[in-house]
Amino acid sequence: MSVLESFSVNRPCLGERVSGDVAVVLEVGGGWLAALVDVLGHGPEANELAVVIAAWIEDHATGDVVSVMERLHRRLKGTRGAAIGLCFVADGGKVQYAGTGNTAVRRFGSTETRLVSRDGVVGHTMRTPHLQEMELEPADVLLLYSDGVSDRFGLQEYPALLHQEVPVVARSVIKRFAKDHDDATCIALKYRP
Repeated sequence: MSVLESFSVNRPCLGERVSGDVAVVLEVGGGWLAALVDVLGHGPEANELAVVIAAWIEDHATGDVVSVMERLHRRLKGTRGAAIGLCFVADGGKVQYAGTGNTAVRRFGSTETRLVSRDGVVGHTMRTPHLQEMELEPADVLLLYSDGVSDRFGLQEYPALLHQEVPVVARSVIKRFAKDHDDATCIALKYRP
């Protein structure tokens, strides 16, 4: 069976002690589900909802990212809502992604690829999730991050990204590219067949 190494780092907005972002990575039915959640707002109220969403994902996770997103949308009706990116990496390296709001997923390695989240807010105004797919090659690095991380970096700005272990990558992305005025979270994944 393949191995997916993962590590996430979460840093609250400047002046806050807790974050409205949360990262969840679980092994589920033939692969791994990585979920990045960015609840609207900051501080304790956003954190409270982020914890509820993380627990819901842990209890209801499957590899069907579209179904999970649709069920999350129904579950979050009447709340402040969230931007959510769901990424399923199947044993064998096939990636399926569905995202709503300001979350990003990027692959670095054999080629650089970006999958795009749809506009909207889960729990409020969400269009039908759009399933996107790609294949990972050995040692590719997959990054999922919230809009608290600047999207303006690549291998030119961070050439060591492909050669470092995932804890170092996730910490470095937050340290180098996180915005002070927002919660910032990064999940780093490395696929090894």
